[in-house]
Amino acid sequence: MGSFNRRGLPSDVAARIPKAERVMAWASGPPRLDGDDTILVTTDCALYAPGYVDRLPWEQVLRANWEDPILEVVMLDGAGSTEFLRINLDKAGSVPQVIFERVTATIVMQSRAELDGSRGATLIARRVRHSDEIRWEVVFDAGIDPTNPEFRARADEQLAWLRESAGI
Repeated sequence: MGSFNRRGLPSDVAARIPKAERVMAWASGPPRLDGDDTILVTTDCALYAPGYVDRLPWEQVLRANWEDPILEVVMLDGAGSTEFLRINLDKAGSVPQVIFERVTATIVMQSRAELDGSRGATLIARRVRHSDEIRWEVVFDAGIDPTNPEFRARADEQLAWLRESAGI
């Protein structure tokens, strides 16, 4: 994949991206409800979508789905639940592929924890960009309450076992 530069990005969007981050691809879409243009920028470290999310590091993206013209990004909220970001992109270019590659690159390992029949949680070890830190996450399935003490305790127990057995 070729190297991209910031040329062509609106200056207000380009100004939000730290100089230390390399722009990989960007896309545009129809104006948002507030009248501003939709611009989405991917860098080596994060996703930028002014008007939707200021900066979303790759290790906080669970997954993304691309069904032309809608990009759906599933974000982790830090409490074991997910939030969705849906952006209409007229000209997506290589943005969906870059997102897939960046998110995949953060995953060190993942495992499944069954908590209630076939429903449960996914245990994920993610590499934080530009550090040696590994961040562990517990992502609960829809219909599983992450605040339920029993489910939380069982998921945490399985996470502790996985961390110890993997040596991470």
